[in-house]
Amino acid sequence: MKKILKTTHLEFDKSSFLIDLIKHTNGVRYVEITQTIQHGEKGSHSIKINPYVLDRLIETLQEYTIEIPKKEIRKKGYLPESKKRKIQDRYLKGLSLKDLAMQFEESEEEIKRVLISRGIVVVQSQKYKAKRWRKWKK
Repeated sequence: MKKILKTTHLEFDKSSFLIDLIKHTNGVRYVEITQTIQHGEKGSHSIKINPYVLDRLIETLQEYTIEIPKKEIRKKGYLPESKKRKIQDRYLKGLSLKDLAMQFEESEEEIKRVLISRGIVVVQSQKYKAKRWRKWKK
């Protein structure tokens, strides 16, 4: 029997990952990653990783990340949590989708997707004409 000690859920455009820290009945801990694909070939796949390979696996993934150009990573729909938080904070302070898209070098659609996934209602911005005030002569 296994006991789940900690769970992290990562959600992306076409798939999501459930990463669990598991404690087996014999006391050994390991990591289990389950990927669920939402488009195309629907289903889920999981791998179990022994703790003694985690360090080397993480090092390898970090090395590969350096080799992949940032623009290719962004095309896959990945935004770090810190960037998502900044987008949320700035939107709630009143910045428009267009302004956020320029600041974060993302499409307005991507900014909108981030906000909606965080439970924020996105409203259509309306352009108002500034009223011209006339000075009254006395």
